[in-house]
Amino acid sequence: MSLLSVEQLGKSFGGVVAARGVTFAVDAGKLLAVIGPNGAGKSTIFNMVGGQLAPDTGRVVLAGEDITATPPRHRWRLGVGRTFQIAQTFVSMTVAENVQMALISLNRRTRAWWPAAGALYRDEAVALLERVGMADNADRPCSELAYGDVKRVELAIALAGTPKLLLMDEPTAGMAPKERAQLMELTAGIARERTIGVLFTEHDMDAVFGHADDIIVLVRGEIIAAGRPAEVRNNARVRQVYLGGTEIGARPSSQAAEAAQP
Repeated sequence: MSLLSVEQLGKSFGGVVAARGVTFAVDAGKLLAVIGPNGAGKSTIFNMVGGQLAPDTGRVVLAGEDITATPPRHRWRLGVGRTFQIAQTFVSMTVAENVQMALISLNRRTRAWWPAAGALYRDEAVALLERVGMADNADRPCSELAYGDVKRVELAIALAGTPKLLLMDEPTAGMAPKERAQLMELTAGIARERTIGVLFTEHDMDAVFGHADDIIVLVRGEIIAAGRPAEVRNNARVRQVYLGGTEIGARPSSQAAEAAQP
């Protein structure tokens, strides 16, 4: 049984069909990328899986449990973590405090007055920061970090919920090429180490084809191709509708990014 099963999802906004009959699965420890051109429906699909949007049809099943109508905050407690295109951290707090806040919420200690919140789950937070290579920055304010480091902190925050499934909305957006590669290598390593399923959208084709186990391609709300990276790369229809006939991966990532959006 797959960790995540998305079955026949459909969503319309007025007369515009954003998703139609979308079906796919994510296995534990595997990375599935969702790509497609402008208006393909990637953000709509992503937000239906995350709970920010309710589907008109179909269902979302996590580890055998139907979570289609489950609010995002409850999905988090069921093991759905998420990172965002624009990193979401408390810039006035330290790196460790950001992760501690996630652990405090997870453990339902938000009303705890004693001991002081600054001491709660400190060791656990530092251990998570160690895993993402940020432990040496534990006491620095997030406002002082380079953007690539903020993305690593956000990943540690997502891991604080011990997720079964990690949703990553353009994880490398705004990062330099070297940082992109490092973050995706880190994510893939953690996913396999902890058997976390990862569903991600991404502009950078190097990140997609270098790290995804499987890829689905959306066009106008429908899946036109799905499979291993080599299968998708060699799919003539994908090249035609997504990259204007150019083989995916044959041009620089910056150009590929210009051809796509969430």
